[in-house]
Amino acid sequence: MKLKLIIAAALGVGLAFPVLSDNEIYIDQTGDNAAIDIEQLGSTNMIGGLDSTSGSMTKAIFNGNSWTLDINQIGSSNKFLTDGIYGDNFTGWFEIDGDSNEFEFSMDPEDANGADYVDFSSDIVGSFNEFDIDLGTDASTDYLNLDWTIEGDSNDFTIDINSDYYTNYIDLVGDSNTLTLDKSGYGASATDGGYFYLDLTGDSNTIDVEQNSTLARDWIKIESNASNSNICIIQSDGGTSTSC
Repeated sequence: MKLKLIIAAALGVGLAFPVLSDNEIYIDQTGDNAAIDIEQLGSTNMIGGLDSTSGSMTKAIFNGNSWTLDINQIGSSNKFLTDGIYGDNFTGWFEIDGDSNEFEFSMDPEDANGADYVDFSSDIVGSFNEFDIDLGTDASTDYLNLDWTIEGDSNDFTIDINSDYYTNYIDLVGDSNTLTLDKSGYGASATDGGYFYLDLTGDSNTIDVEQNSTLARDWIKIESNASNSNICIIQSDGGTSTSC
């Protein structure tokens, strides 16, 4: 299946007509080998779940293996909410341009279908945006590759990752941003850990990173050209808890 939606459309059976210039897309997708491309242009647009009603959002659900999702939201005060990406071999591309947007994304939070071999890329331009990313909760999302390009000020990123064999690259340019990364996982050997690389440019940023993989080796590299910023890094392999 290949589907491209522009401005406002729907998967499943839900379609909301514009209210106060809002475009709303409701999604409940099941099936393998899908290619879904959604573009929303303008402000106060929403992408959410099939049980949503106009002005009140639930979270979208995607089920399937070997598929791609391309989301482009261009504008301000937009929302993309999903409470479940289920299935292996997922490729996601997310372009968010604008201010005061809300982005919530989770993969297989209840270990229902598995969610391994994931390639997640994002290009974010704007300020005062909020991002909540949860990848693997009850079970790990293995062989995970994350690539972020972020430009803007006063953004808030909360990223929780439970994964073995992962890489996470973040290029962050801007001031007064907050990034919180909590990485866990369980490996059979020291090579089962992950690699996190942050390239930071800007002032007055707050960075908190915890890597807590068990029986695995986590790596971190930070290149920073920043003033008046707070950077806290904690690495633990089941030892005594520490804090900054």
